[in-house]
Amino acid sequence: MKKLLAIVFALFLSACSQIDTGNIGVESTLGQVKKEIMQPGVYFTLFKRVTEVSAKELPLQMDNMRPQTADKITLADLDVDIYVQIDPSKAAEIMTRWPGDLTYLKDEEGARVGLNYVTRQAREAIYNGVAKFGSATVHTERSQLAAGIVAQLQKDLDESAGKGWFFVRSANVRNLVTDPALEANIKLAANRQFEIQAKDKEIELATREAQRKRVEAQGDADAIRVRAAAISTQGGAEYVQLQAISKWNGVLPTTQAGGATPFLNIK
Repeated sequence: MKKLLAIVFALFLSACSQIDTGNIGVESTLGQVKKEIMQPGVYFTLFKRVTEVSAKELPLQMDNMRPQTADKITLADLDVDIYVQIDPSKAAEIMTRWPGDLTYLKDEEGARVGLNYVTRQAREAIYNGVAKFGSATVHTERSQLAAGIVAQLQKDLDESAGKGWFFVRSANVRNLVTDPALEANIKLAANRQFEIQAKDKEIELATREAQRKRVEAQGDADAIRVRAAAISTQGGAEYVQLQAISKWNGVLPTTQAGGATPFLNIK
């Protein structure tokens, strides 16, 4: 009896399907897909087929692409990750519209619907996005390139599939390699720019040093001019005597022979 119950229980389990959290179920009978979506849970599916479909935000890896830039330079390699999510309520309609486009990827619970279709649209959006940038600057515009890809792909999916069927959440330019010869030229240009900036800094320092010396020289010249003016004016004699007093060593002057006036008068 216990053995029979075990067999019945095993058959019951084999007739059940589990839909995990983050996924939904799409039921089909004799090739006809039902529009009603099955929410996460366990269902008795002995007489029907249920496809578990992922409703999570998932990465779409676009690798080894070689698009052309605005100036017709082909990139050596471009790898982009695009994160796409479906509207769960549209899963059955997506399966109906692209019946052969049901993909199971390793380490993912649930199938992806419309993956090949989205991949084709994404490739087109990436190539169009790169074509808006020049070869000399595209490697510095990764964030702008990613934003452009997201906007273009969302627009294309809304127009060709239906608005709200797919959501393009974000994109990341994982790897971007320009033409090897162009890479060398870019590095050379960067080194030259660094050298130019260093020379400009040296010129700026030399100019400021020259200005400082001119200011000092001007100050000395002004001082000499003031002293010369003081000597040449009516009070020049008094100025000379004041300078002599400031330098007097304390020795009293003596009267010069012949009635000459001493340099320091004592009255």
